[in-house]
Amino acid sequence: MKTLSIAVPTYNMERWLPAAIESCLWQTYKDIEILIVNDGSTDASGEIADRYARIDSRIRHISKPNGGHGSARQRGQDEAGGDFITWLDADDFLAPTFAEKMLQTAERDQVDMVCGNAIVFSDKTFNTRRYFPHPAASGLSFSSSPAYWKSKVLWRWIFSLSFLRTGKDGGPFTHPNYRLGQDVCLMFEVLPRVKSFSQCIDNVYFFRQEHKKASNSLETEIDHELAQFLAAKDILVPAGQIKPFVKYLNENYWRDIKAIAPRLVGEPRWKERVLELGTSLFAETDPVWFEAAFLAPELKANQQLAVLASAFRSRDTDTARDIIDELARNAEPDVDKTSRFHTLRRRFKAFFHPTSRMTRRMLHELENRAASRM
Repeated sequence: MKTLSIAVPTYNMERWLPAAIESCLWQTYKDIEILIVNDGSTDASGEIADRYARIDSRIRHISKPNGGHGSARQRGQDEAGGDFITWLDADDFLAPTFAEKMLQTAERDQVDMVCGNAIVFSDKTFNTRRYFPHPAASGLSFSSSPAYWKSKVLWRWIFSLSFLRTGKDGGPFTHPNYRLGQDVCLMFEVLPRVKSFSQCIDNVYFFRQEHKKASNSLETEIDHELAQFLAAKDILVPAGQIKPFVKYLNENYWRDIKAIAPRLVGEPRWKERVLELGTSLFAETDPVWFEAAFLAPELKANQQLAVLASAFRSRDTDTARDIIDELARNAEPDVDKTSRFHTLRRRFKAFFHPTSRMTRRMLHELENRAASRM
């Protein structure tokens, strides 16, 4: 069977990194390499990586100056020596059968990419949910598989390294350096180009939800989160992938605009930046793309976004500004998910849920293994 490189980008993840590494070491399939890419951490992540590298020869500690998650993922891709590669966030963990099940699927179907199912978990409330699960399938293509127009994460996939290094018109795919949404552009690059991909039905990846969406500055939210929608446009529209692009706008751009609108109150400079980006994003888009008749049967139209898109398209910034101001006025208050009541209610629910109990047992096992080594 093929070999797998597991790249683990880490920046100040000393609290969670040991469990992530242990989940690589407990793989039932042993022909793997583990690349811990230390992105200029200022905590003990480097010392932890060194310690594990001394324990197991399959582990390499790669230290680099801080450059962001995208550059750390790129370094892992550049250094990898396996047939396939995957990326493990340093606060997540893999099921013991991740390498075995995913590589078996790739070899059986002779595909360059395999998607696995994932569990999102909270180690505060112990609650879990399945992350956009898919049934087992083989020989899929992006254009004919609308369910995967939403699969914009790297961490539940394995990729053939030869495909990543030559599949973009004979050259390599590269990771963008946006601080938010780094996965999106690369996934939109590779999915339309890969000949076919398959789906592994097993839950093989466990994604820790705490602190993933930390409080970000307006600069990050706008010049990284919103700006990457332009990059997605530059990838998908020339490739003729119009419906996946509109789906991304209808769901993700609209969500982000609604979320950021209240923060723009009293911030005229950043509001103008949002208007500038929006004008560029919707320039030369076709109004038909946002209509129900065009989007059916795969997608539903978002009439509210269509109005905002029309204003941006016509460079009517006054109307676009009014729409954003209205979103700010009508913003719903955030639900307090940090309250003791919320935590206890979720913990009670999770106690009786089999997936939550299983995830908690696995995490405790990994933490115990790490503690015995440290």
